[in-house]
Amino acid sequence: MTKPKMQAQTTTAEYPQGYFRNPLDIPIKLAANFGELRPNHFHMGLDIRTNQRENLPVYAAAEGYISRIKIERFGFGRAIYINHPNGYTTLYAHLNDFYKPLDDYLKEKQYNDQKWEQEFEFEPNQFPVTKGQFIAFSGNTGGSAGPHLHFEIRDTKTGNNLNPWLFNFGLDDNIKPTIFRLYAYDRRYSTYQVGPTSIPISGSNGNYSATSNVVTLQSPLVSFGIAAGDKITAVSNYYGIYEASISVDNSLRSTFKLNDFSYDETRYINASIDYKTRLSGGNFIQHLSRLPGNYSLIFSQDDDGQIVLSDTLIHQAEVVVKDVAGNASVIKFKLKWDGSANEKLMFNANNLSMIPGKENVFKTTDVEAVFSEKAFYDTVPFVYKSVISNDTKAVSPILYLHNNTTPVHDSFTVRIKPSDFLTTEDREKVVVQLVNNRKTDVVKGFWVNDWMEAKFRDLGMVKLVIDNIAPRITATGFVNGGSVSSKKSISFLVTDNLGEIKSFRALLDGNWLLFSRKKDSFIHTFDYRTSPGKHELIVTVEDLAGNVNEKTFVFTR
Repeated sequence: MTKPKMQAQTTTAEYPQGYFRNPLDIPIKLAANFGELRPNHFHMGLDIRTNQRENLPVYAAAEGYISRIKIERFGFGRAIYINHPNGYTTLYAHLNDFYKPLDDYLKEKQYNDQKWEQEFEFEPNQFPVTKGQFIAFSGNTGGSAGPHLHFEIRDTKTGNNLNPWLFNFGLDDNIKPTIFRLYAYDRRYSTYQVGPTSIPISGSNGNYSATSNVVTLQSPLVSFGIAAGDKITAVSNYYGIYEASISVDNSLRSTFKLNDFSYDETRYINASIDYKTRLSGGNFIQHLSRLPGNYSLIFSQDDDGQIVLSDTLIHQAEVVVKDVAGNASVIKFKLKWDGSANEKLMFNANNLSMIPGKENVFKTTDVEAVFSEKAFYDTVPFVYKSVISNDTKAVSPILYLHNNTTPVHDSFTVRIKPSDFLTTEDREKVVVQLVNNRKTDVVKGFWVNDWMEAKFRDLGMVKLVIDNIAPRITATGFVNGGSVSSKKSISFLVTDNLGEIKSFRALLDGNWLLFSRKKDSFIHTFDYRTSPGKHELIVTVEDLAGNVNEKTFVFTR
C-alpha cells in the first residue's frame, strides 16, 4: 500500500475561541483528556467529572439542531449529536434521559419498531436548540465505568474529532508534561521481534537528559519511543500528551500531534504504541516513528522517523513533548553507533512472516486465515500450532493463530474444518470461539461447504464448539409473583455459557415492552404503559447458536 500524504496540522488560532459553553453548570474538571491511550483507541473527547453523580443537567454548548441520536449497549450508551452553524458538531455521551419532547419521540419510535438499540437522524427543523438549552441528564450508560459526561467536538464536514481544549473552555494548565522513560528500537528488525532498550534519563520540570554522557547504540538503524504523561493544574492524575517530536543534529525527523482525526483512524493507536510491550504487562510506550503499516495522519512528517547512523560519530538528539496548552518538556542526549556491534540476530526460520501492506494468507489442513493489506503494522513472525482439545463440546482442534501481543487493524477471515462428522442439527449449533488472555469472542459463522467461516479482529486460540445450552434468565430486585409498587424499574440478569446473547424480548400482557441494556443487565423503567394492577411478563432470550429460553413472571404494580 502507498502511504497517504500527511495532512498539514491546524493551529489553535483556527478554532473559534469561547464559541462553545461548558455543557454542565458546574466548573469543568477532567477525568480524561483528548488523545489519552485506551485499548484499541485514542480517547476522542473530554471526560468531564459529574461529582460522581448521575442526572446532572446537560446543556447545548451552542445553538444548532440535534442531528443524530445514538442508543447502544456499549460505546456511548445514550448520546446526542448537535450540528452548529459554524461547521462543528458537538457530542454528549453516556446520558440518561433526554429532554422530554425528544425522549417521548424516541421512545415512541422504539415501541413502534420494537427495538431499543438504534440510531436516529433528524432534519434541522425537527429539534433545534439554543445555546445553554437543557438537552439531557448526565449518566453512566454504555461503556462508561462511572458517572461522567463524555464531550466531543467534530468537524461536521469531515467527521474528524478535534481537541475541545483548543476552543477555549477556560481551562488552565501551567504544568509541563512529565517524561518517565526513553527507549530505543533496533529497526533492522520488526518491533514485534526485538523489544525496546531502555535509556535511563534524569531531570524534572521540563528539562531531561540521558544519564550517560553518550548513548551507545548497537544498531545503525534505530527509532525511539517515550513513556510520558501530563498533569493539569491542581489535578493529581496524569493525562495523555498532545504532541511529541524527535530531532537529530537539529534536523526534525518525526512529529505526531493528537488532533484532527476520525474514529476510522483511532485504532491506529495500536501502531502508535509498543503494543507487544503493553499487552505483555509493560508500560504504554509511544513510538516517535511511524511503523510501516501505520497509515494514520497523526504524524505530520513524511519521514518514517527511523534514524540511519552511517558513521560512528557522536550526534545530538532532542525529544520535545508538549501538552495542548503549549507547555513543553525536552530530553537532550548524545548518541552514536558502535560500529563493532553489527551482528545479525537470528530468528526461527520456520516462522511465517506476515508483511504489512500486502494480503497475507495462512493455510493448513485444519484452518485458513486471510489478512488484508491493512491488517499488520510491522512484519509479524507468525507462529501457529494445532492442539487436540479435551473440551467435549469442541469439534475441531484448538488452533493457535499467533498470540494477542500482536495487533490486527481490521477484521480477518478465518475458516475452520471440523475434525468430526457433524449432523445437520449439530452444524446449526456450531459457533466459532476465539480465546486469548484479554477476552473471549464468540461468532456465529456460516458454512462454506465443509468449512465454517467467521471474522475476528484479534489473534488467539480459535476452535469450533457445539453450543446447545440455552441462556439463563434471573430476575434481580424483585420476586416473581410479588409486588413492585414501590419500585421505579425492574431488571433481569441474562447470561450464557459462551457469553453472548443474540436477542432479548419482553412482552407485558402480550405487548412489547422496552428494556435498556447495561452489560448483562436488562432494565425497564416504569411509565404509563405499566398500569396499576397485576401483570404477566414473558421474557424470551436467544444465544448465537439459536438456543432459546423463555420464562414467565407475574408482578403487581
